Amino acid sequence: MDGAQWRQWLTPFPRVFPAARDAQEGKIVTSSFDDLDGLDGLDGQEPDEGLPPLLRRPEPVADPLPVAKLRNARKELLANPEVSLDAAAANAVTSGAVDPERLQALVAGKPINLLTAKPVVGGMLYATPPHYRYLDLDVLPDFINQRWADQLHTAMDVAPSSSVVPVYETVVDPKTGEPLAVFRVRMPDRKALVEAVGESMRKTYNAQNGDNIYTSSVLQQGVKEPLTLFVMRVVYDDDTEDTFLVAGDGNSRLVSMWLARTGGDDIEAAISACTASVIGSTERSDGRSRAEQAAARLRVSELTARTRKNLAVPTLTEATRREGHTLAFPATVVVGAQADGGAPLADLVAARDDLLATLHVRVTAWTLGAQNTQGMQRVYRHAHREGLIAPNVHRVLSGTVGTQAMHELLGVPPHRLWSAAVHQHAVLAGPHADAMNLLIKQEFGMRKAYRQPISGRLAPMALSAYRSKEGIEQPLRAFGNGGTITDRVWKQPWELTKGDDAFGVLDDVLERALDGKESAVAELTVLGGTAAMLDGYITRDRGSKEGTDRDSRTAPFRATPVKLLELLSKTSGGLKMLHSIAVAHVAADPAVLPKLFNTQDCKVDDVVVLDGEPMLDKSGVQEILDYEWDLVYAADPAKALATIATNRAKAKANTDGTSEAPEAEDARQRRLLVQGITGATKAGRALARMSQKRGNQVFGTFEAVKALRVQLGNLEEILMQFGPVDPSLFVTDKDEEDSE
Repeated sequence: MDGAQWRQWLTPFPRVFPAARDAQEGKIVTSSFDDLDGLDGLDGQEPDEGLPPLLRRPEPVADPLPVAKLRNARKELLANPEVSLDAAAANAVTSGAVDPERLQALVAGKPINLLTAKPVVGGMLYATPPHYRYLDLDVLPDFINQRWADQLHTAMDVAPSSSVVPVYETVVDPKTGEPLAVFRVRMPDRKALVEAVGESMRKTYNAQNGDNIYTSSVLQQGVKEPLTLFVMRVVYDDDTEDTFLVAGDGNSRLVSMWLARTGGDDIEAAISACTASVIGSTERSDGRSRAEQAAARLRVSELTARTRKNLAVPTLTEATRREGHTLAFPATVVVGAQADGGAPLADLVAARDDLLATLHVRVTAWTLGAQNTQGMQRVYRHAHREGLIAPNVHRVLSGTVGTQAMHELLGVPPHRLWSAAVHQHAVLAGPHADAMNLLIKQEFGMRKAYRQPISGRLAPMALSAYRSKEGIEQPLRAFGNGGTITDRVWKQPWELTKGDDAFGVLDDVLERALDGKESAVAELTVLGGTAAMLDGYITRDRGSKEGTDRDSRTAPFRATPVKLLELLSKTSGGLKMLHSIAVAHVAADPAVLPKLFNTQDCKVDDVVVLDGEPMLDKSGVQEILDYEWDLVYAADPAKALATIATNRAKAKANTDGTSEAPEAEDARQRRLLVQGITGATKAGRALARMSQKRGNQVFGTFEAVKALRVQLGNLEEILMQFGPVDPSLFVTDKDEEDSE
C-alpha cells in the first residue's frame, strides 16, 4: 500500500463517511460533511414540525458486503499479533463493519499496527480505531453488566424474578488453553437471551423516566461519539452458540438509536425491532443459522438502498431521517487483551470494568446497592481465581444455585438464611479472611477495612436471596450499619454447622454456644442476627430511636445492630433469643413466634430468675418478642430502665409536669391502619383525576404500581385471615333447633 493509499485510510475519522458503492458502475463515491452544506442546512426540510431541528443530514451508506468477501478482513485481523480472538469472534468483528476494507487496513499487522492500546489494571486491551458499523448486524445492548443489578433476584429467592441474571466470564481457547478477548455467557435458549436484552433496554430507558436525552440527539445528527464494543459469546443449554458484539460504554446511545429508528418513545417497539433484527426467531432453541444471518444482511441491504434513494429526493421525510441516522454508528471494538508480562490476560471481565471506568463519567451503577453488588461480585471472582474460596462456595456466592443445590454443594441446611451466612463466613471468617479484606479494600479504594464499610458493601450480596421480600430496604440498611460483625464474628475462626434439618442444626449450635464454644457463638450471632434484621426485630441503622413507651419504631436506648448483637451474644438469655428468632424465621409459621428470655440474674416480683430462664408474664406464660423494643429491653434491662426514666423526666419537664395517658397498642395500630387506607384512597383518586389529562404515567412506572397492588393484596389477605368474621355468615342448623 503506497503513501497516497495510507493517507486515504488515515483521513481524520469523522470527516469522511465510509464509501457508498455504486453496484452498477463499480465505482466508490465518498461524501464529505462539507459537501452537504448546500443541501438542507441546519433547518432541513421537515414535514413533521414535532421532530427536533436537523443539525446534520444522514449520509448514504454502502450495502453490506457478502460474507465471502470478508475473508481478507478476517485474515488480517487474526494475523495481528496483539489480537486474541478465534474465528467466530473475528467473524462478528468484521461482518458488521460498513467498510470492511478500511477495517482490514486498520487492523493489519504490517506495515504498521493501528490498534489502539488501552491500559488497564494488570495489562493492556487493544481496540480497533473508530469505524462505522451497521446497527442491525451482530450488535446487542449491554445485558451483562446491569447497573441495576442489586434489584435482581438470585436463584435462592423464593419468588423467581422475570429478570435474567447473566454471569459472564473470559473465554478460554480449548486448543491452547489460553484466554481470549471474548466473554462467555450461558443462556437456556434464545428466548432467555431476548428477555435479558429486553430487560437491559427497558431499564436503560426507565432510568431516565422514559426521557432519554440521547434520542433527540440521534434524530438531529446521528451518533457522533464512538461506542466501545466487546465480543460476547452466548452458549445455550444445547451447547450451540452465537457470537455478538455487546455495548460496553455507550449503552444509552445504542438504545436511543433503536428508539429513534422505531418512533422515539416506544421502548417495547425498540426492543422488538432490536431482538428480531439481531437475534432472530426465538422459536429455535439452538444458535442462529446461516440462513438467518444471510436474511439479516439482506434486510440491511434493502434498508441502505431505500435510504440512499430517499436521500436523493429534495424533501427529507421523517422515515428517511430516522433510518438514515440509525443505519450505522461509530464504534471501537476490543479485539485483544494482554497481561503486563505479554501473556494473554486471564480476567477480561476485570479489565472491562477498569477500561469503562476511564471512558465515561457515568459508567458506574445507578444505585449504591448496585455498585456494591457488582463490586463484591468482582471480589468473589478474584478470590475464586486466586484460590481463596472453593469453586462450590463461589457458585453459592454468585447466586446461580438454589437452596437444595447449596445443601448438596456445601452441606449446610437447605434454607436461604444459610445463603446469607455463607457470604458472611467467606468474607469475615474463612481461612483467607485477611486476603478477602485486602481484595475488598482494593476494589472499593478503602484505606482500612472497618466493619461498617465492609458490612455496607456486603449487605446487598448477603441478603440477595431475599430481594423479593417486602420492605427489604430496611434490613439492607440495618445490615449495612455493621450488621452481624461483632468482635467474635470478625476475623476470628468459626465454621457453619452442616446438616439436613435446619431446626436440628440450630438446636445443636445453641447447645454448643451455651457451653461456651466460641465458634458456635459466632455462628448463632450470624444466623440469629441476620434473621432478626430480616424479620424486623433489629430495624434501625445508626441506632434505634429512643422512646419512653413500648412501640414498633422505638427502643428504650440507642443501639446499633452490631452493638445490640454484641450484648445478646454475651448472655445465655441473649443466645436463646437469637436461636428463637432464627427458628421462627425458618419456620415461617404464624404459630411459631420468637420468645423472650432473661439476660441477667435478678429478682422479678421477689422471685429470683437466672440468665437464660424464660421471661414470663403475670399468668406464667412465656412472653413473645413483638417489637425491637422488646429485644433491646431484654438485652440490657438495667440500661433500658435508666434510659426510660431519663427520657420520661425530660418529657415531663417539657410538658409542665403533665402527660397524657398512653394509648392502648391495639387502638393505636387500628388508628394507623385507618389513616393509611384513607390517605391511600385519597391519593389514588387524585391521581386518577390527573391521569385524565396527563395520562397514566402520573401513577409512576408499571413496576411501582405493580408493587403497590401486591401490597394492597397482602393487606386484604391479612384482614381476611386474621380479622373478625361477619356474624351474619353463621347459619343455625334448623335440625338442631327442632331437636331442642
